[in-house]
Amino acid sequence: MKRFLFGLLLLPGLSHAAAVADWTRPWPKGEVPYRFTADFLRAAGAMGRDCTGYERWKKGVEATIACRAMAEWTRKTGVRFFQADRMDSLDFIPGDGTDGTIGHWPVGNHVHIQKGATYGAVLHELGHVLGLMHEQQRPDRDRYIRFTQFLRDDMKHCTAGLNVCVDVATNFPTIKTQLQSDYDPCSLMHYLSDQTARHREDPRWSRIYTLTKDGQAAFARCRVKLKSLPARCDKPGQKCTVTAEDAAIVRRFELGI
Repeated sequence: MKRFLFGLLLLPGLSHAAAVADWTRPWPKGEVPYRFTADFLRAAGAMGRDCTGYERWKKGVEATIACRAMAEWTRKTGVRFFQADRMDSLDFIPGDGTDGTIGHWPVGNHVHIQKGATYGAVLHELGHVLGLMHEQQRPDRDRYIRFTQFLRDDMKHCTAGLNVCVDVATNFPTIKTQLQSDYDPCSLMHYLSDQTARHREDPRWSRIYTLTKDGQAAFARCRVKLKSLPARCDKPGQKCTVTAEDAAIVRRFELGI
């Protein structure tokens, strides 16, 4: 779940899209200080406090996943992550869900990682940390996806309970943007249609949208770039990798290149 959802803008001159809020601030010099809790480091078998040697840590635990995700963002964007104890450090901490703050803040930067979180979930949250917003909240999204009726109804008048209504109000309404690129169903920052994990008590969350004709055409164009990935990644809202388009926006926003 994301916080602070206000007006968005899209950076000019980019070929595809994730969005960046107009209030979001980049990390100074594109450098992100981070730190782990002692429990996370202990569970991974880390010898120090940073990601050095994470490839040899215990697989599938929080710190190992986070280090791998930071390494992918660094490899594809040039943004640098480094361990430091600072007021603005990005804290990786346990949570009941997996979520993160958006962009750079003077204090309080964090990624909550729930036990059993996937690599794709943490990779997605780091996209938010680096300033990216959700693709499906662009004001032109209805041209490309159609939300199922129950979700459209909840966005107008939610009666599903506090937790569901907060989720719906935060993560699904459109937000004003300056659109200068194509809608990208393959973006890491787009939601999957199957959102069962959000609200397991309600089976309707197993399919929250379908692609429109334009959405299908957009997906046909972008999925070509996913061919080298496992078959499970061949879907709108994939959570397997940072796409070239996601990386290009982060480079422009964080590094000015």
